Amino acid sequence: MLNQKMRITKTMQTCSVLPKYRRSAVSVSLLLTLAACGDNGLEELQKERIQAAELEAQQKLLLSEALPEDSGEPMPSAATQKAINPEEFDLVFNDEFNDTSLDASKWNTALAWGTDLIINDEVQYYVDIQANPGSTINPFSFDGEALVISAVPTPASMEAEANGQQYVSGALTTLDKFDVQYGYIEARIDVPDGAGLWPSIWMLGTEFEGLKPQLYLMEFNGANPDSFYHNYNYTDEEGNLRSPRQHEVVVNGASEGFHTIGVRWSVGELTYYVNGYPTFQVNGENVASQAMYLIMNLAVGGLWVDAPDDTTPQPAQLKVDYVRVYQRN
Repeated sequence: MLNQKMRITKTMQTCSVLPKYRRSAVSVSLLLTLAACGDNGLEELQKERIQAAELEAQQKLLLSEALPEDSGEPMPSAATQKAINPEEFDLVFNDEFNDTSLDASKWNTALAWGTDLIINDEVQYYVDIQANPGSTINPFSFDGEALVISAVPTPASMEAEANGQQYVSGALTTLDKFDVQYGYIEARIDVPDGAGLWPSIWMLGTEFEGLKPQLYLMEFNGANPDSFYHNYNYTDEEGNLRSPRQHEVVVNGASEGFHTIGVRWSVGELTYYVNGYPTFQVNGENVASQAMYLIMNLAVGGLWVDAPDDTTPQPAQLKVDYVRVYQRN
């Protein structure tokens, strides 16, 4: 579970049932360039340019027609409606982050293995504000529209608490509070660019046994500000970590403003989305069939990204507009 995560950077063609992929360029707003799948069941992506203004108008129309205004539920986004038919799915978990504090009934402020264990040679310490409400720094704040997870250099007064780590940051999980088996999972995020920054939205198997699945909706390397990355890992019968490969999705302006990241998970299939467009698919018997829980974190440094330097923003901020999970009704 720990240093295994970084082994995703290697391409491991281990599942004969996994299709091969080709890339097909499209342009949608912000000159969005996505990767399309060729030999699998994904529909061919449209190839014509769509002006940003037209997309915005379309999104507003879809949102206005999605649910009655007095429904009391968040309306499915335009991205959601491209990925699933909302009439066939129920919203089973969501956080719109409109409050001024975290909902403790939904989120833990520490990873399952605690705050003292450092993985992947990362240089941040995740502050557990639930266990230590008096901590000098609270990495979680709200700007009125989104949750903000901040990473800052460790102040001298926190060096002992932070085990000498260079940065302090935040991580959230829904372990023991919410998990899901199949469905559509979506988050709308604004990621920070800068050397050493490694924000992630991902999922782990609740029991973490058998396949020990690790599903990465999104990883981001702050030194590569025009790409999101998808991945899926599992453990084979010999205990080896396997992955179809880490998949790069080029999005010009990925670190500029909010983008919607999603995955539709069904029996034997994972289909990933960026801004409502399918970008990657994994098929086969090794796709997780056990419940998984959500994780959001802003890591700094590590085996996959550069070390932070003088150009790394202070604070570095991952913003999350919402997280929503749907299941077929």
